[in-house]
Amino acid sequence: MPDPSPPIRRRHRGTIIAILAAAALLYLVSPYYSVWRFGEALRAHDMNALSDRVDFNAVRGSLKQQIRDHFLGVLKKKKKDRLAQFLAANAADPLDQLIDAYITPEGLAAIISDPAPIKNASSISALPGIEGAQAREIDWSKFRHAFFTSPRDFAVDHEGIKLRFRFNGVGWKLHDVDLQLPPTG
Repeated sequence: MPDPSPPIRRRHRGTIIAILAAAALLYLVSPYYSVWRFGEALRAHDMNALSDRVDFNAVRGSLKQQIRDHFLGVLKKKKKDRLAQFLAANAADPLDQLIDAYITPEGLAAIISDPAPIKNASSISALPGIEGAQAREIDWSKFRHAFFTSPRDFAVDHEGIKLRFRFNGVGWKLHDVDLQLPPTG
């Protein structure tokens, strides 16, 4: 009499492989879906939905660091270390207030739809405020590349900036807006 256990094992093995393949496919597709949901939240100016899709503290810190590195690097080249040290150490930095204004649905939409005002600023004082910025409708068809940079990180190129999303175990959240600031000075 033949042993019935081998066909059952093969069937379980096939089920396990199918489940693993489905989970891998779901994981590979999930950041694209998250980017779409992020765009919908921005379009609707839905702060609750956006807060589920953005790590505001990480984005705020990233923008501050990029702008400080960019402009303070220029100041150091010009031998103005005292001003650079003052701005770096000042807790009530005007840059904090400016960046905080951009960390809103309207501010993120303005940066993503048109990063040129920030990228073309020649100094910290020349950085535009959000109050006068008119966010254009974001043309999602202009996203050029979307790719994994690591198993937990996903990047999207859009008109000279990179939106970096990170998987936090539950879903993907925007954690970095890389302006790719050109060197000045």
